[in-house]
Amino acid sequence: MSDSQDTERISKLANKNAWATGLLTFFFLPIGYIYTGRYKALFKGFGIVILITFLGLMIDSSLEDDDEFFDLVAGIYGIYVVVATIENVRAVNQAKKLNSGLNQNNSANLPSANNVELKLLKLMKRNREVTLADCVIETGLSSQQVRETLEEMMIQQLITMDNRESDGSIVYRLI
Repeated sequence: MSDSQDTERISKLANKNAWATGLLTFFFLPIGYIYTGRYKALFKGFGIVILITFLGLMIDSSLEDDDEFFDLVAGIYGIYVVVATIENVRAVNQAKKLNSGLNQNNSANLPSANNVELKLLKLMKRNREVTLADCVIETGLSSQQVRETLEEMMIQQLITMDNRESDGSIVYRLI
């Protein structure tokens, strides 16, 4: 899984309510995992419960009696519900911690919108006209972020977009 997918998954999980996660997981186990979007954990847990139940039957064949078998399954499932609830709530809380750390890192690494606009305006003043690639190189931001900033600056009537006569490239200029 890529970093952006991990970040998105953590962000979605961090937006979940820990209390709701705990209550849903405890009282309606599959719904708690569906709420958090943690399907792999749900299926792993059910697989482990089925495996332990099967091993219990293999070890003690006298459990074939309905009452004893029901007691075994109920006990295993009861333990699983408690462990799954703790694990699912813990995952949400961990995601909240990771997400706050990611947000702090992102906000520390990204220049503010005003700084980006100022850098771009200075670049345009220096070079008379600039391309999107020039702006990306100057700011270090993604082309999508730079494009959005440039569009906002056009709305504010700070710059204009035009085609360069020599090669038809899109260029941005100060108004």
